[in-house]
Amino acid sequence: MNFNFDWNYVSAGAPYVTISEKSLSFNSPTVSLLGNPDEVIIGFDKNNEVIGVKRYDDNEKGKAYKFYGRMKNGWVRVGCKDFINHLSFLTGIDFSSAKRYIAKYDEKEQIVYVCVTDNDSNKQRDNKND
Repeated sequence: MNFNFDWNYVSAGAPYVTISEKSLSFNSPTVSLLGNPDEVIIGFDKNNEVIGVKRYDDNEKGKAYKFYGRMKNGWVRVGCKDFINHLSFLTGIDFSSAKRYIAKYDEKEQIVYVCVTDNDSNKQRDNKND
């Protein structure tokens, strides 16, 4: 058999994106999935209620956010209070208590994404409050 073990995978934990009242926060495994970029762009698919994040390059349209250089205690935080308020209005989800989502990665598009109304995420949030 031919294995390709990542010996840091278990200790690093799952890739998470946390949505709070004022920001999106990304843990270090999520930042690593993106390749530790200096800047990212953040998008929202309104129909599918999915937030997507990808490495910024000069060909991208949209605002670039400083990213890897902002890491503190294993997390990168991007302030976006107005977007979170709008997201709460669209989805009916109250983000005054932070919600944590397991991030997914699309290799083809090189995008980290979370579906804010994903049933697994909702179950995880509900179980966390038990």
